[in-house]
Amino acid sequence: MAHEQFFFSQGIRDELILIEGGEHLHLSRVMRKNTGDRIWIADGKGTAYHAEITDIGKESTHCKILERHQGFGEPRNKVSLAVGIIKPAHWEILLEKAVELGVHEICPLITRYTIVPGIKRERCEKILMAAMKQSGRSYLPRLHDPLPYKDLFSSKRTGTVYLCDNQEDYPDLDPGRENAEYLVLIGPEGGFSPEEAGLAIAHGAKPVLLANRRLRTETACMAALSRLVV
Repeated sequence: MAHEQFFFSQGIRDELILIEGGEHLHLSRVMRKNTGDRIWIADGKGTAYHAEITDIGKESTHCKILERHQGFGEPRNKVSLAVGIIKPAHWEILLEKAVELGVHEICPLITRYTIVPGIKRERCEKILMAAMKQSGRSYLPRLHDPLPYKDLFSSKRTGTVYLCDNQEDYPDLDPGRENAEYLVLIGPEGGFSPEEAGLAIAHGAKPVLLANRRLRTETACMAALSRLVV
């Protein structure tokens, strides 16, 4: 099961699944699946289906559901990232590895030291989808629109908020717990400004240390997720 190819579909009706578009083309022309083959399908909402192909047409593939698996490949807690936008090549690595490690949501932040103010959403969505299928997850992490840093604190949030900074007197980030919710704030290249760090702490964020070394933004995200996701 760990090495099975996953496909994506939200065309689920009763005991049947319809696969269309690029997923159908990948299944039929690249993977060369045939009627009678059994495959795994994720709906992006937290359920995976073991299904059997009943028909492969020119524009769609039809399957019947054999088994449903709620929460398949998903963590036992919810860990989200609010992270300063970085250069596209590094941002794409961040997205891919964050999904593989079990991130729940990603909020790109426009901070004082942000160099690149936006993201290529279509490209980012493709990376998220590919990483979800590659890692055998059933939930597609949500990617929010870029948000000015100060607006992050305009609404109340549930769970624990951590501010990852490189101050030596900050405590180490503790391991995550089951059924808990976390939001991790990580700055872009250059980190958060003192004013930004102070704003987060004033709104209840707990400042923590990931390592006694300076980490790249994408590396810091991976370190935080590795520590918290269970």
